[in-house]
Amino acid sequence: MPITFQQLQCVRQVVDSGFSVSRAAEALHTTQPGVSKMIRALEKEIGIELFVRSGNRLTALTEPGKEALSLCARVLQDAQALKGLKQNLPADSEGTLRVGTTHIHARYSLIEVTRQFLQIYPQVKLEFTVGPPSNILAGVTTGSLDIGLCTLPESVPKGIVSLKAYDIDRCLIVPPRHPLLKMGKVTMEQIARWPLITYDNSYTSGSVVQSEFRRHGVTPWVVMRAMDASIIKAYVAAGVGVAVLQKMAFNAALDRDLRAVPVDHLFPSSTAMISLRRDHLLKRFAFDFIRMVAPGWSREAIEAQLR
Repeated sequence: MPITFQQLQCVRQVVDSGFSVSRAAEALHTTQPGVSKMIRALEKEIGIELFVRSGNRLTALTEPGKEALSLCARVLQDAQALKGLKQNLPADSEGTLRVGTTHIHARYSLIEVTRQFLQIYPQVKLEFTVGPPSNILAGVTTGSLDIGLCTLPESVPKGIVSLKAYDIDRCLIVPPRHPLLKMGKVTMEQIARWPLITYDNSYTSGSVVQSEFRRHGVTPWVVMRAMDASIIKAYVAAGVGVAVLQKMAFNAALDRDLRAVPVDHLFPSSTAMISLRRDHLLKRFAFDFIRMVAPGWSREAIEAQLR
């Protein structure tokens, strides 16, 4: 029995529906027995069980099932690209570009890039998905995102090519007239005496700051974890604590209720990386978007890395 697109769609929809076969059937406009039958037929054809079962319920993906899900998403995406190939050929300046990034890049480094890009490609729909790096790389891996822009976690999925975009330096932000402003070259111990507001550890910036404190043998007084630079700045301005923040997020002219203290000697720079799936088909405007983010990458250089 040949494998069908309907079977692959059933697998993906069941996972997207939280392993509820009934919700998957509703989303696919079919019946619950029909979904179960197609999944069983696919498992029989490939000779492995894709789902962990508890009675008649699907509860999770098996380890082979996790890899199969990625392959299903890839086949379905490539099939969709194949269907749209004809209309895409004459007009490579139209379509949708799906970019996954964290809030810091979306808020501070991509605004001008977006403005310029949409001036050149007014017919392209630009979609940003904001989340932690692990989610961004998962989206690039499955093909739900065309481009990822973030600092990389320790583990990067297979088949992902990463290109350096730019470095990210840090500073310590404090309220005006804070005692740390009089310390000159601050130390880890001096920072640790004050309540610290930091990023959640699911973001590289949070884990980097925490690891540097550990490397110096200092335990910071963490009072709050956040996932957005604007929230961190608001709470520092309110006097809740101090924070180690990316320099791009601090603007002395706009953030008048904050002051920045240099900490380059304490915290290393991070690197924003552009992540692409090796076999993902990119249109011309995607290459141009990458070049706007990181001018050193021409289309030829990117394609060479993908090969």
